[in-house]
Amino acid sequence: MSEPSEVEAARLTTQRIGAAYDRHVRGRPVEASTVATISYLVTLVAVRAYTTIVRPLPDAPDITIGDTHIHHVVPGVLLLLLAGMLALDEVARLPRAVLFGVGAALVLDELALIVFLKDVYWLPEGVLSLVAVAVGLAALVVNAWRGRQFLGALMNAFRRRSPRGGRRPPG
Repeated sequence: MSEPSEVEAARLTTQRIGAAYDRHVRGRPVEASTVATISYLVTLVAVRAYTTIVRPLPDAPDITIGDTHIHHVVPGVLLLLLAGMLALDEVARLPRAVLFGVGAALVLDELALIVFLKDVYWLPEGVLSLVAVAVGLAALVVNAWRGRQFLGALMNAFRRRSPRGGRRPPG
């Protein structure tokens, strides 16, 4: 039997992930927190990577209104407020979880800005944001524990692929 192509292996892995989500997460109490956790982690990685990459650029592409730089804490607060507003009437459960996860990552990543009321992101005081992010990551660990069956199935889906994308031999 020949090994599957890269595309076929990726399709099979995606199917396994979908099946694991359906089996262990969809419609269960842990679904919204799993979605929020994934949104938080993806946003945190993306925003930290982006800020690190554009920092040395002389004309970094920032969001500005007039001459005022809009820090990512601002959309973070707005997303948290929107998620809270939607929670009042218990509507849009999974989109609300995404809004919460993204908003929480954006706010915690710049918590030092809120505390010191000045831009200390790259200064020693900015370590407060790292502590806040660590607290958020601790919450991720709790959510990961709650969704451990899904995570186990997810890991199995990826383990079934060899480094070149084919299936590993049994054993």
